Amino acid sequence: MAQVRPLVLASAKMFYRSLDTVWFAVASPFILLAILALVRHLRFGLPGGAGAVGFLTFTALGYAAFLGAHFHQDGVVGTASGYRAEGVLKRIAATPISASAFIAAQVMVRLVVALLQTVAFLAAAVAVGASVTYTADLLWIFPVIATAVLTGTAFGFAIAGVAGNPEAANQLNIALFTPVILLAGVQYPLQGLPGPLPEIAPYAVPFAAPIEAFRQAVAGDLGGDFPRLLLLSLAWLGIALALAVRSYRLVEDGA
Repeated sequence: MAQVRPLVLASAKMFYRSLDTVWFAVASPFILLAILALVRHLRFGLPGGAGAVGFLTFTALGYAAFLGAHFHQDGVVGTASGYRAEGVLKRIAATPISASAFIAAQVMVRLVVALLQTVAFLAAAVAVGASVTYTADLLWIFPVIATAVLTGTAFGFAIAGVAGNPEAANQLNIALFTPVILLAGVQYPLQGLPGPLPEIAPYAVPFAAPIEAFRQAVAGDLGGDFPRLLLLSLAWLGIALALAVRSYRLVEDGA
């Protein structure tokens, strides 16, 4: 812990000193929200007499739940694969700093930034017309988002560990997780999928469970499926961490 604290401060300074990173983290979500806000008259009809939900509310909440995990997974893929390509972990092994403390500091900074991104995005979404139910249940968005972000960063390390170089890692990340955006309920209700797929998706698609859990917390509905969705989110986190530990070696060969 003594090693992690100064590394967290150093990682935070590195983060905000990178103009490209700040632009990506701050500006791009609100550009996306501005585009979503242009669609004012579209509504999704839900099956089973569940009524309808406005496009802006549905998609804004979906992206609020997903963007932090998505952005920081992408960031970790590039950064972690770069560490391997440039021998950063090998050089760290020759210092008193442990590689695990170095990685933990990076993850902690990304988690804090993602939580701030989510709160800011959700507030902006409400300002342009998205509906939110203000109850104590809304606080559950924080553990849900934290679980999703940690899952994304773990997948990022796993992909960086499998790929041979940063370019291959980025391509693999795009290939694997572009379908997730379409099948996790970010942009349209899972009820629109055919057959048993709406019930299967939270088990088979990463981030489908935390995205739906986030929507239920925002709606003030923690009964019914919320506990199951939270457990599924934690299960996906466990899978992602296991893959990361197996694939991304903190001690490089020859270190």
